[in-house]
This record gives sequence, structure tokens and C-alpha cells, in this order.
Amino acid sequence: MNQQTVTLTITCSDQTGLISAITGCIAESGGNILNLAQHTATDIDMFFCRISFAVGADFKNTNFTSRFEPIAEKFSMDWKLFNNSEKKRVALLVSKTSHCLYEILLKHADGELDCEIPVIISNHPDLAHIATAFHIPFYQVDTGKGKEAYEADLQGILEKYKTDLVVLARYMQVMSGQFCKRWEGRIINIHHGFLPAFKGARPYHQAWQKGVKIIGATGHFATEDLDQGPIIFQDVIPVADTCSVDEFIRMGKDVERRVLVEAVRRYLRHSIFLHDGRTFVIE
Repeated sequence: MNQQTVTLTITCSDQTGLISAITGCIAESGGNILNLAQHTATDIDMFFCRISFAVGADFKNTNFTSRFEPIAEKFSMDWKLFNNSEKKRVALLVSKTSHCLYEILLKHADGELDCEIPVIISNHPDLAHIATAFHIPFYQVDTGKGKEAYEADLQGILEKYKTDLVVLARYMQVMSGQFCKRWEGRIINIHHGFLPAFKGARPYHQAWQKGVKIIGATGHFATEDLDQGPIIFQDVIPVADTCSVDEFIRMGKDVERRVLVEAVRRYLRHSIFLHDGRTFVIE
């Protein structure tokens, strides 16, 4: 029998009987649970749950919804149901640096990122050849016409390609508060520093000046507050005091690649829960 998989995400205050009610409804709907991950943040008394389950080819979201809505109302749940066969459409924004772009495209080509990449957008022409090599449309936006006008052009392209997620793969432009609010929770940035330290420009130079013993990268949601959005994933590597800034930059690229791919992967798996300005990653 042909099957498909769906993912259910739930956020609510912690209460007795949650798991029993959720799993019982899935069973009554003919679902077979493949993965269940849940966490109660005791500091704030909040419950987060992500469940993937297999259903028959005749599964109807509306039938499950009619069963689940009374439960969700009883427990005051914030919940979403995703059909895993419907791939997210991810737009990549880049400037002149190619390593993060290549990493995303290669991981996608290898099947490690379950999405579609319909468009690459840049404020420079330098990386157009990469888009051509991967047979992806490339657009160059003119930032010189002013932020409001150029972001309107950018928004038009994103809408044209029915974009679900925007990934800033070392896109060296500060997005306006209005743009970030429009894409709230759907725009991921890679910062080449271990936030909240070394925000803004030239973080490797800042880190070298402080004599740090580790350098890192941060994948986070972009917000109107520069480099202060909710953090999705971070990683670090040790560095010696004998390293130059150029060596920091070279070594840091490997961390940036890993961190950005992991941040995007977590988003595509519906593993990221946002609550009061911070993330909880449940897998």
C-alpha cells in the first residue's frame, strides 16, 4: 500500500495527558508513528512536540483536523500539520563569497536537504556562473537605487518563485526591519562569528583583536536587530594564538558551511520551535 508521511508540531503549556491525547488521535486516524520527540521546558512550563507519522495514500488532512481540533482546543495548543511530500522552496541570497552557496547546492544535489531551490539572488554578478552550473535562475538586484526600492524588487522575485524560506548565504546587506518582519521566522542568516559575541562587520577581526581561543559561526533567524535573531545552530573550532586574521577567515569557512547547512536542515525538518524570541530545537 502506498504511504505518505506527515509531521505534526505542537506548542502549549505543559499539562497532564498531552502525549496520550496526541498519540491516541494519530492512532484513531490510521497513523503509524515513526518518530516522536518532545521536550518540556521546565523553566517556563512549556511543552514542545514534533511527531512524524506514516499514513495511507487516502489520508485527508481535513479528516485528521476534525479529530484533532477538539484536543488542540482543550489543551490550548498551537499546532501545525505538514505533508512531507510538499517540498519547501528555498531562495538563496549571496554577494561575492561562494563557499556557503556551494555547500548548500552540493548538499541539496546529494539529497541531504529536502527542498527545492528555484532561484539565486545577488547584489553582485560574481556568482552568476555558479547558478548557471547548477541550472538555477540568477537575478542581480540593484542596491544602489535605495533600500526601499531594491527590497521591493527583491520581494517581487521571491513572490514570483513562490518562496517559502529565504537563506542569506553570506549576503552582505543589512535587511530592513520591514523586510525582516514580512519574512519573520522564514529568513535564515549565517553569521561568521559566535553570537552574541562579535556582532556586525568583520567578526574575525574583532575576535583576533580579543585573542580568542575558539572561533565559530551562528545560524539564526534574521530580525530587525542586526545579528540578534533567535539562534538555530552554532559550532566552534579551536585556534592558536599564532594564527593570523587570514587564517581565522580560512578556518572559519568550514564552520560556516556546516552551521548554515544544519540550520537549514533543521528548518526543513520542522524541528525549530520559536517561543518568546528564542528557539527550541526538538528532533
